[in-house]
Amino acid sequence: MATFASLFRVREFRYLYPAYALSYLGDQLSSVAVAVLVFDRTGSAAVTAVAFAAAFLPSALGPVLGSFADRFPRRRLLIACDLARAVLVAALAIPGMPMGAAIALLYLAHLFTPPFTSARAALMPEVLSGEAYVIGNGLTNLTYQISQVAGFAIGGATVLLITPVGALLVNAATFAISAMLIWRGIRPRSALGSQGVHWSPIRGAVEGVRYVFADSWLRQCLLLVWLVPAFAFGVEAIAYPLARELGGGPSLAGMLMATIALGYATGATVLTRWTSPPVRDRILVPLALLPGLALLPLLAHPPTPVVLILLFCSGLGCSFSTPLNAMFVLRAAPAYRGRAMGVAIAGIAAGQGGGFLLSGWVSELGVTASATVGLCGIGAVAAAVCCGAAYSSASARSMSTDVASGEPSGT
Repeated sequence: MATFASLFRVREFRYLYPAYALSYLGDQLSSVAVAVLVFDRTGSAAVTAVAFAAAFLPSALGPVLGSFADRFPRRRLLIACDLARAVLVAALAIPGMPMGAAIALLYLAHLFTPPFTSARAALMPEVLSGEAYVIGNGLTNLTYQISQVAGFAIGGATVLLITPVGALLVNAATFAISAMLIWRGIRPRSALGSQGVHWSPIRGAVEGVRYVFADSWLRQCLLLVWLVPAFAFGVEAIAYPLARELGGGPSLAGMLMATIALGYATGATVLTRWTSPPVRDRILVPLALLPGLALLPLLAHPPTPVVLILLFCSGLGCSFSTPLNAMFVLRAAPAYRGRAMGVAIAGIAAGQGGGFLLSGWVSELGVTASATVGLCGIGAVAAAVCCGAAYSSASARSMSTDVASGEPSGT
């Protein structure tokens, strides 16, 4: 079985992985910097929220922006996205910039994230093959979770040390370094998508959505990955009210969110590094039940230590999505991988946003934070049961079709 260490024997991965890790860690730092910068200049929590929304809204355009990853050579697209983000983020540090212009620049910078993510995800199976790709995808997800924890844990102290403007310049530098690593270490490849003169991002997006939803396995895989975490991660939107209810404050709220991420990272490591593919395939659907089941006891308002254990278990269960992400990309035809990832990105963003809004709305009705999390658990269990059954059925049909045609299973 491939190991994390063995991945770095592949030259292109040695460059692609640190490029991703650097730019994402920089993003976490800039998230804190933007929040501090906007609030310091305006004193308005509402304007700060708008700035955060500007960073997440481009994900909703995933199918449109992801289509560029199939139209243009992916190496060239990755470099172009990194350089554009470096320039735009650096411009945010210009002294005295009007807040409206700053938010617009932030939105423009994040418009380059979906095509970058789609191109990187589509390129990965060409860099790593078979089980090595699954392990590599697991390492990427692990890095994402660790960066999230580290970024938010040390982001505030770093911003205080180097100022928000300094943090933004550091973020711009991470994008520039990422572009240099990709230019230096990734070999050029031709674009795989159609080169017809009638191509457009909208048409590419429509083709991507049709392609994904016409395939029963791809469709059911996405619904499972979208809906279960949408409910399970709803707790993040009310982490501070939950912390206050438990007798804590901002530090406990951060600990609650970090515990979820730590659970996810642990599960992703176990599934991709120490679990054989046949065993992994058998336990994915049962594991998808754990995120919701772990949240149900919060209906009884348990003490803080128990809540932390339960949130860790919920995050652990959500790691079922890590190998499914890899299987989804491998299942998609190479010429459609960028667009398929664009659809996936949009659904994940919409699901998480919807989960945040739902948990916040339930709390506003007077339901306690603990009970709201427990209700999110009920939703997650229901989604796991329904979507898990549909996914298992689609997997069985896919396997039967592959056996009948004499081809290896896509899963």
